[in-house]
Amino acid sequence: MVKKSSSGTVWPGPALPASCAIRPLSIQRMRSSMRDFPLNNVSPFATMPDGQAHGAIHIAPVRTGFVFHVLGQATGTIDQTRQQQLQKMMDAIAPDLGGELRVLSPGQWFWVGENDVSQGRFGEIAGQLPGEFALSDQTHGRVRLRVTGARVCDVLAKGVMIDLDEGIFGVGQSAMTQIGHIGAMVTRLDRDSFEITVLRSFADSLWHELHHMAAEFNGPHS
Repeated sequence: MVKKSSSGTVWPGPALPASCAIRPLSIQRMRSSMRDFPLNNVSPFATMPDGQAHGAIHIAPVRTGFVFHVLGQATGTIDQTRQQQLQKMMDAIAPDLGGELRVLSPGQWFWVGENDVSQGRFGEIAGQLPGEFALSDQTHGRVRLRVTGARVCDVLAKGVMIDLDEGIFGVGQSAMTQIGHIGAMVTRLDRDSFEITVLRSFADSLWHELHHMAAEFNGPHS
């Protein structure tokens, strides 16, 4: 039999037997198995201290809590009203978790909180969401770092590509940006306190990058 790929390439070869096709029921079973598989949230900084107590800038990993990726229908702009409505819905579905929504992009948010969430509880929450939303547990795949201190804006200004002036980037605001070559979400928690959420695979690089950026105020970091 002659087969043709989507790119137009033609090659001879036997057709795949029907037994090789993935049926919808098989997909459901795979998803169920994946959902039941326990995910352990282990900090990539297990052997590192929680910042520099002697320095003017403190850099510390957040070792507990959750990061859920909420996906909705994409829109052309970031809708604050929609975010407020979604936050109320999340608070109603899971009042025990608390947390806040942080804008990732139009129609996408990170739901971040300080409580640990079991896989069973996550499944319950995901099951209560309206069909227009989907929930993905990113707790094991994202790392949160807190950076605080009187000169924290001077430190972050060396790397981030956003204006950190309080009148523009106020408390509670989040933005996706680059810190050097690393993509990350920056959230302002207080005037001199920020939280950075980054992919786990880049966390170690970002950790050292931040310490180099803060060396002017804290001294060299090995």
